[in-house]
Amino acid sequence: MIFPQAAVLAMSAWAQTADTPWPRFEDYPIKQIYKGTPVAPKIVTPAQRKYRTRIREGVEKGWGVLQGGKEQNHPGPNFAGKMIVVQWGCGSPCLMMAMVDAETGDVYSLPLAMNDGSGSPTLALPWLRIGNSVGGNPEVTFRLESRLLVIRATPDYYKENHHSYAHYFLWQDNEWHLIRRVRLQDDEL
Repeated sequence: MIFPQAAVLAMSAWAQTADTPWPRFEDYPIKQIYKGTPVAPKIVTPAQRKYRTRIREGVEKGWGVLQGGKEQNHPGPNFAGKMIVVQWGCGSPCLMMAMVDAETGDVYSLPLAMNDGSGSPTLALPWLRIGNSVGGNPEVTFRLESRLLVIRATPDYYKENHHSYAHYFLWQDNEWHLIRRVRLQDDEL
């Protein structure tokens, strides 16, 4: 049993080396872009119910739906061909996001979404520590024509010796898959 664990650790170390190419949006293309009218979101969890108006307005009106850094202000997907990523602020710093499948109405949390203490996911993302300052909103980057999503955040912000990372997630089979995590140096923040 020691050998498989050593192999996993060695593969993890290899995946994190600097000479491994960075995941790129164009490496994870989608096959088609959904052009129909988005289906109403299926609001299921307590966190989704709490922010149902924000989620619904994002799907129905495009409010809080960013494309290329600007608000779309019209309905339609902005990620992975058929997903609608809706975001809104919740204080300073605070960023909340939900993702809705335009074809089915299924609502998903983004990866790294914090828990509410009971183990249930919220829609809030962890802060990004900037040098020695208090922190700021995480940086989330994605494209309509790609299944790759990048989050720069500090998941263990409140723990001693916390570090910030660039997390590369792949949306595949209705699940998030972490494909790479790279520690950020203070001069990169």
